[in-house]
Amino acid sequence: MKGNLINEKEDFPIHLVGIFNWILAGIFTAIAWLYYPLFIAKGVFLGSLLANISYLVLKRDLKNFIQGKLLLNGNVQMAKNKFYFKHYVKLAVLALILYFLVSAHIAHPLGLLIGLSVVVLSITITTISAVKKFFFKAAEA
Repeated sequence: MKGNLINEKEDFPIHLVGIFNWILAGIFTAIAWLYYPLFIAKGVFLGSLLANISYLVLKRDLKNFIQGKLLLNGNVQMAKNKFYFKHYVKLAVLALILYFLVSAHIAHPLGLLIGLSVVVLSITITTISAVKKFFFKAAEA
């Protein structure tokens, strides 16, 4: 539509978040391997790996939910409940994995925290980029 400031090709670039996740995970892991003890570096690597896998699974599940693949007999509330249940089960599994990694002294909690922050940082950078692009295009219009 001509009156819209954002068209379909300029929507939020969700694919860039996924790419940025892996780039930042690689950068954070490389820095950790170079400058910090192995225990912390393993934490950064495992944290970023878990965060990226969790992000990809959530993205897939949200896509299925939005596309209506979770609908059973047209019951939207049941689809929502199924989505939420699966999401909380995945969070519980992630919490158990993190607990195991910390309690078994496989990874340092600070390294895990830094690694898990990769997705948040990636989303923040992509959002700021999209907002700046939106406002600059709006100012030109």
